[in-house]
Amino acid sequence: MPRRDKLVQGSQIVIRVAHIANRTFLAAVVAGLLLSWPLARLYTDFLAQSIPGPDIPSALTGCRLLLVIGIVMSVATETLLAALANIVASLTAGDPFLGANAGRLRTIGWSLLVLQLLEIAAGLLRKYFPEMGSAAPDGGISITGWIAVLMVFVLSRVYIAGSVMRDELDGTV
Repeated sequence: MPRRDKLVQGSQIVIRVAHIANRTFLAAVVAGLLLSWPLARLYTDFLAQSIPGPDIPSALTGCRLLLVIGIVMSVATETLLAALANIVASLTAGDPFLGANAGRLRTIGWSLLVLQLLEIAAGLLRKYFPEMGSAAPDGGISITGWIAVLMVFVLSRVYIAGSVMRDELDGTV
């Protein structure tokens, strides 16, 4: 029996909106990166006005690296959202305890891990490209983010064990 409660319906809406926002972000970041070469003069002029310091070429390199981090972040987020949408769809269908959802949770775990590693990369970017000034992200390590990664991988194992137990129970009836 399909289940349509307000949490599930709200989750579906949030996931759809997040997909749209993430894809829009990805398109903008890819465009910004690709245009940073033919419009390098425009970029350097903008950087010269907004970032104090004489090393504008280094700041431009840092900005390009930041855009690459944004692309990887967006791809990881898209992967996470797709897996989450499939889990919510299985909940809507009334059968969320599937072996496939264990794999989807594992995918979410890997996506979260990539996002955590990108935070570290962003912090390194700030350290090695100080010319970027306030344009560089803080980055760093989030304890709650790392706990979320661990939690999702553990839940994936729980789903695997639960689906095996359910299959064994179905076989005995």
